[in-house]
Amino acid sequence: MFCVECGNEGPLIGPLCPDCYSKKHVKATLPEFIDVTVCAHCSSFLIGERWVEMNSIKDAAEHMLRASLATPEGLEVTGVDVKLDEMDDRTFRAAVSADLAAGEHRFRRELSATVRVKQASCNECSKQKGSYFEAIIQVRGDGRALDAVGVEEIQRQVVARVAAIRTGAREVFISRTERVKGGLDFYLSTIQSARIVARELQELYTAEYGESPSLWGRRGGQEVHRVTFLVRLPPFREGDVITCGAKDYLVRGMAKGAVRCLDLRTGEEQRMKHKALEGCALACAGPDIATAVVLVDGDSELQLLDPDTMTPVDVVKPKGFVLKGDNVRLVRTNLGKYALSDDW
Repeated sequence: MFCVECGNEGPLIGPLCPDCYSKKHVKATLPEFIDVTVCAHCSSFLIGERWVEMNSIKDAAEHMLRASLATPEGLEVTGVDVKLDEMDDRTFRAAVSADLAAGEHRFRRELSATVRVKQASCNECSKQKGSYFEAIIQVRGDGRALDAVGVEEIQRQVVARVAAIRTGAREVFISRTERVKGGLDFYLSTIQSARIVARELQELYTAEYGESPSLWGRRGGQEVHRVTFLVRLPPFREGDVITCGAKDYLVRGMAKGAVRCLDLRTGEEQRMKHKALEGCALACAGPDIATAVVLVDGDSELQLLDPDTMTPVDVVKPKGFVLKGDNVRLVRTNLGKYALSDDW
């Protein structure tokens, strides 16, 4: 087989030898200027019509240069190597090595372009700067205000969960957080993310949950609603003592819509759903539980020195009771007095 251009014998690409094919058809071009747009606030890059997080200007420039590389039909771009030479803070000279393929034949072309870096504000940052929100999560205490520890704990949980959601959805963010009477308000950018976080708070704290939509305005001829999610925490927390009917319980844990409670009289533990706790009342908050000196450690009873009256008081040891020192936590409720095991 002979090349129709030079007459050389050998493998051909169509009617041409690789050298003649390379001279005639292996062409690659780049625009003189390539613009890379970076968000001035979050450093994401505008790729096409989407803002994308990338590691560096080089990565963004390489992507834009590859997308702008023009080749004739039949040539495949198999690799692009970019070297950037900084001309100033906003301008780079790009040396581009493009690897091309026509069937099993490989070619390389050396090109250059000027990369101009421009700043803008991405859609999400523009919304954040404008305090944009579509939903509010209202976290409230039921008959008990949130203390500083409770506020900080809930804030950490909400911030961490929103950050996790944002890794796969840049449009998700907390617009602002407000401490209000009785609780906290979180303003979130999307209804879906707010619903996820509110539901998780409900499960974690076995809380009451509600949704309330309201008309906000119109966009593109359609009504746009904002949604308020109410998460009302129960009047007790882990470490509290509650009274349910004729029994007193120590709250051991709260998770997944249920509360782990320990019967203070028997020492038996059980899981109680939220509905079963609706009639329960706070008997003693965890931080208010007193400490008493142990006077006598008997087989089935303890004799303690009541820290309020400074008189001896006898309490029954519940099942599984463990005493590790000379003091024990003493709980007083309307139903009786109890010693709390050091393992509880």
